[in-house]
Formats: sequence, C-alpha cells, structure tokens
Amino acid sequence: MKQENFNKAGDIFYVICRLSIGLFFFITGFNKLFHPVFQGYMLKTISSLGFSNPQLMANFVAANEMLWGFLLLIGLFTRFSSLALIVIMLVALVTKDIHSIPTELVPIDPKVGTRPIENYTWLTYFFYLPQVLYIMILGLFSLYGYKAFGIDRFLKKKVNPYR
Repeated sequence: MKQENFNKAGDIFYVICRLSIGLFFFITGFNKLFHPVFQGYMLKTISSLGFSNPQLMANFVAANEMLWGFLLLIGLFTRFSSLALIVIMLVALVTKDIHSIPTELVPIDPKVGTRPIENYTWLTYFFYLPQVLYIMILGLFSLYGYKAFGIDRFLKKKVNPYR
C-alpha cells in the first residue's frame, strides 16, 4: 500500500472515529437532558457526589455533553469541543469512576484470602475505564483538529483565503 493511500485511509478512519465519538456524546447528553430514565440516573449520580444544586448541575453537564458532542460531530470548533469534553470526562473520572477500582482482589477460593491490589493491577483497572479511552481519543482530536472533513475546514479557508 502506498504511503499516500495509507494517509487517506488513516484520515477516513480518524474522521469515522471523530463522528462516532461526537455522536456518542450528543446522544448521551440528549438522553440525560430529555429522557426521564436517564434524567433520573444523572440526578442520582450528581446528588450522590455531593454537588450543590444537583438538578442545575445535572442539566448543565448534560447540555454541555450534547452541545460539544454535536460540535465535534459536525467538525465545528473541533479542538475546543474536544477540550471541553475532556474536562467533562476528567471530572467524571475523578469524582466517580476512579473510586470504582477495587482496593483488594478477592480470589475464587476463599481459603486463600483477599490480597491488596498491586500498582500494575490498579493500572489495568484504570485503563479499563471507558473515560480514560475517551480522554485519549479526545486528546487526539484536540491535537489534530477536524482532519479531512468538518465545518472547521471552511472557516479556515475564510480566515486565510491563500491557504
């Protein structure tokens, strides 16, 4: 495969990933904002974390997920949208999800007894969290921008017509 074709295939895959992640955040934000079941889950989560005014915070987070996900999906303000979603994921990771990592391992045979978790095993659990993967992928989007397909492409041409 020629290098030029590889770059084109890589660009297509990159855009598919950007579209997928943008659509994911748009749909999850939309559901948290408008679907009664997801509204309840979001409110319960925010309340359990001790945020003041949990209803306002739940709506704020959901609306931001939806907005920045949509902008990422259409490739508008791609870098900034990615950074905004990274902040949302970091807050979710630090306040909620990192605490789901076990502190000890429970073997199948109860006679062996529990063992404290080793650092490398803790890292395995950490990298298994979906928020970590989202942060990494969004980091790529924030560095490379819209790539080959997005509204940012047209804005870039208007700002600098000689490019």
